[in-house]
Amino acid sequence: MSISRNILLCTFCQSLFSDARQLRCGHSFCYRCIVSQFDKTSNKIVCSRCKRIHHYESFSHFEMSLIVDAFVMSLVTEHRRKTTIQSTPLLAFTLGQILERSPTPFLIAKCAECSLRKELVVCPECEQVICFECISQHQLIVNNNVQENWLKCQDTWHLICEKSMLFDEQQFDLKSYTHALQSRIEERSHFLLQTVTKWQKIYENKIDQQSEIHNNICQEITAHYQSIDQHIQIFLNSKDPDPIKAEHFYQEITEFKSKLRQKLKELNGYSNKFPTYSLSNFDYSLLGTISMETTHEHLKLSIDDDNSEVNIADEPEIDDDQSTDSDESQQTIQETSNTQEIIESDTTSQSKTLESIPNKKLLWSLHFKFVPQYISLYRQSILFASDRWGFVSTWTYTNARTKPTPKKSFVLFPQFRIGAWSRVYVESFSVYKSYICVFVKGSDESLGNFIAFFTHTGQLQMKVEYDHRYTLRQLICDESSKGNCIWAVDRGMHCIYKHDLPRINKEIKSSLSTHKIAAHLNDRSCDVIRMAVNQNILALLDSRTQIVTLYDKTTEKEIGIYSAEYLPTGENKLWRVEIFPDNSLLLRFDDNERTGDRSQVIHHIVVHVKKNEASKKYEAKSQIRATNVYGFAIGSESEVIAGLRKPNCFEGLINCYV
Repeated sequence: MSISRNILLCTFCQSLFSDARQLRCGHSFCYRCIVSQFDKTSNKIVCSRCKRIHHYESFSHFEMSLIVDAFVMSLVTEHRRKTTIQSTPLLAFTLGQILERSPTPFLIAKCAECSLRKELVVCPECEQVICFECISQHQLIVNNNVQENWLKCQDTWHLICEKSMLFDEQQFDLKSYTHALQSRIEERSHFLLQTVTKWQKIYENKIDQQSEIHNNICQEITAHYQSIDQHIQIFLNSKDPDPIKAEHFYQEITEFKSKLRQKLKELNGYSNKFPTYSLSNFDYSLLGTISMETTHEHLKLSIDDDNSEVNIADEPEIDDDQSTDSDESQQTIQETSNTQEIIESDTTSQSKTLESIPNKKLLWSLHFKFVPQYISLYRQSILFASDRWGFVSTWTYTNARTKPTPKKSFVLFPQFRIGAWSRVYVESFSVYKSYICVFVKGSDESLGNFIAFFTHTGQLQMKVEYDHRYTLRQLICDESSKGNCIWAVDRGMHCIYKHDLPRINKEIKSSLSTHKIAAHLNDRSCDVIRMAVNQNILALLDSRTQIVTLYDKTTEKEIGIYSAEYLPTGENKLWRVEIFPDNSLLLRFDDNERTGDRSQVIHHIVVHVKKNEASKKYEAKSQIRATNVYGFAIGSESEVIAGLRKPNCFEGLINCYV
């Protein structure tokens, strides 16, 4: 696909874009050009394309608002690369190179081309000795070989570009297919719910009708019985019973017995029409078969020059003929004369056990511009959320029952941010009274690793290079009375470290330059990936053993462990831990099979467990079943504030559960 050169030119300098930046109106210009057009007196700029006037508070505010146009710059880079490839010279060597490689004085020997003894020079390409008469013809042959090889390289490059475009098309098609599949599943789910609701009402009406008939029969028989019983009691209590009346009562009782047999037979007949419920294994044919299929021939691509192919196997697509039937013969609610029969599923199965754990209640939900990778609740007053690239939003927080109100949003590293992406990414985010403390890694070696301290409103106070061998992705600032430190783990030396907690800027470098060993980990094969603290306890999560080890912060001694085997989570891996004020644990189990694609759907099981002091075992109290769960924070009322990614996009939600 060719791109017009005009769209790659800045309208001010009429040259290819250099560091393209966008105004609020969406038009892009070179950074130098747009800065030169800014009126510092009135703090405004006029877009040369749409003539829109943009006002700013100051020049620094103007610079901060400029958005890097990564898309335009990528087009410029591709254009320059293609231009460079097309203009690459094809000469193999020059006369100067020939003379440099030749001996001085010139060698007199037999020429490799004409076989005559003459003054010779050395070809820098093939190392042959050629006379001056033959050098031009030899150079032409070498250049033709170079040009031929270069044309082959160009053909290979074009083939790779075509395949790259095909893979892009595949990715787009896959997203379209999955969206269509999701829509179809939602439609079928809605239809199934409607069907179940319809038949529920039908059988409820039938039950009401049969129940009314049964009650009328019972009332009629009861009234007749009470009348006969009253007359007989009077007759038996009389001093001089009349034989004629006795004969009359005998006949009436005989008729009543006959009527009872008739009504009993009638009730038995109605009971055959009385609906009963039979619970059995779920009929999965109601949902039909769901699978994915590709029908595009270009998905079968030749990957290398040996014509080896990678084929995507065809699978049967969704079978619409197996959709839900609403016929009465296929309902699990059946009319039968048998007594109610309940076939219970195996209560020891994983799904049944997880389903028996009650779900936490959702109280409120907030929208977040990006994916909330980190959540922090500072002293029950300010709620912080940050994405992986340092975009932070804050809310005023009062209690679990009140939805927080927006306060401020800011970017921690605006100089490194490009749209939704950044050259640095946050590996740890922690908040205490004095600062926001973040542990940052660079996307390349030139940026390195460092710890940065910001105010609660996003002003950078100090950045300290972090050259320790700590490989943990998390640092915790603990300002409790039993902590007052920054906790860290050296995964290489298997030690728990802690730094003094800096309160002012002058203390930051000195605090991070020294550290104290709090405890040595018992198992040197462990791999600690997460930490969590409350007022009394420090918890460490080992990814290899799937064990959470608890330490007393005062004595720095191990006081207990939790094993992931206590819960029937199948192959899901324990990946995160948090501690409630009462020392119970919040555990997040992730899908066992994960890829590097952050857009994929990750199913999570988040379980709240508490230790039973009688049995000394952890028991599940509640759970959160969700997808794409990231950051957590726990409030003083044991509320769980969780950050989630919205489906099919890179925006987030912040939910509060109790």
